[in-house]
Amino acid sequence: MNKASVAAVAFGLFALAGCGSGDQDRLNMADNEVVEDLNALSDQAANVAAEAEALQNQAANLEQEAADNAAGPEVPADENIAGM
Repeated sequence: MNKASVAAVAFGLFALAGCGSGDQDRLNMADNEVVEDLNALSDQAANVAAEAEALQNQAANLEQEAADNAAGPEVPADENIAGM
């Protein structure tokens, strides 16, 4: 091999070595985006769980109210109010 070939190969190896470090930065950025997406999904899941719990409480209250209404008036005076 002559000196030009050796120099070209060496330059190519140095160029490839320099390009490899940029990929790590892109991977770190991609990892950060994934972490941010997972955090957002986690927050959404927590909000949905809290909303579901509130809806369960509301349903339980409505069921109790319906059961109370189905029992009829508590005292005879309430019967007159219900008839109005």
